[in-house]
Amino acid sequence: MLTVTVTGAAGTVGRACVKAAVQAGHEVRALVRNEEEFRRVATEPRVEVWEGDILDRAEAGEALTGTDAVVHCVDFAPREFGHNWDAIRHALEGLRPGGWFVYPGNLWVFGPPQAERVGPDHPKASPSRLGAVRADLEKAVTAQGGTVIHMPALYGPGVKRGWLYDAFRRALAGKPAYFPGDLDRPIEFLYVADAARALIAPLGRRQARGSDYTAPGYRVTTPREMIGLIYRAAAQEPRVRSIPVPLLRFFDLFDADRRLTRDLSYLMENAILLDGTAIRRELGWQSEVDYADGARRTVRWLRHTS
Repeated sequence: MLTVTVTGAAGTVGRACVKAAVQAGHEVRALVRNEEEFRRVATEPRVEVWEGDILDRAEAGEALTGTDAVVHCVDFAPREFGHNWDAIRHALEGLRPGGWFVYPGNLWVFGPPQAERVGPDHPKASPSRLGAVRADLEKAVTAQGGTVIHMPALYGPGVKRGWLYDAFRRALAGKPAYFPGDLDRPIEFLYVADAARALIAPLGRRQARGSDYTAPGYRVTTPREMIGLIYRAAAQEPRVRSIPVPLLRFFDLFDADRRLTRDLSYLMENAILLDGTAIRRELGWQSEVDYADGARRTVRWLRHTS
């Protein structure tokens, strides 16, 4: 059993990691900016809550005192992306020597795929500026013995952004969904609870130090198939329409955050499918929640919270 601090614990991934760490038998500490707000949404009672700002070195150091492991779920929007450097530095400084540090990664660091499956050894050659910065952040983490877990787009209870979240809401409203690019291209998604288990999996495992892993979705699907499952879970006839990627790039010009991610649009045009061989072999992790079940669970959550 380890003492695990989850930074950014009030966010969707952070809350899921708190729950997964408790279920794994660890003592869990949640670092949040507002304890009262966290208590309103957190479901795990056996959690020590620290109120503080990860960007404040002193507050972060105090919150991480005595911590064996950090699962760092803090992430800043594109306009504030530079804050990630300070957040990671403060978290690494506060962690005791020899502790475990786990950082969620996404697909931004990968350029157009050079293989059918993208694994940990795939070049981190993103043509985008944010992707390159993200790759540098990850290098800094692994250089300090930390672990990076790359994951595809997440969905599930608590996830309130992304094209799938919008599809869930529109399905429940009986409206057509929209999704960028080819609706029949290969793609994968990861249920948020499975993502949290992947982020907890490296804790206590020496072979995970200084490594990065790729955690794929349940299986390869297509946007059309996945959105069809969402509509069926909502007891609606599937309706989905494609948005041309060039049109999206044009509209991105009029939004400050989206303008900074325009050069990531290649992710909507290429099939970046992750290879789970290493994380399955070394950490014993694999996705458990299939897409149909994940869609049903998410629909139940949305109906309960609406």
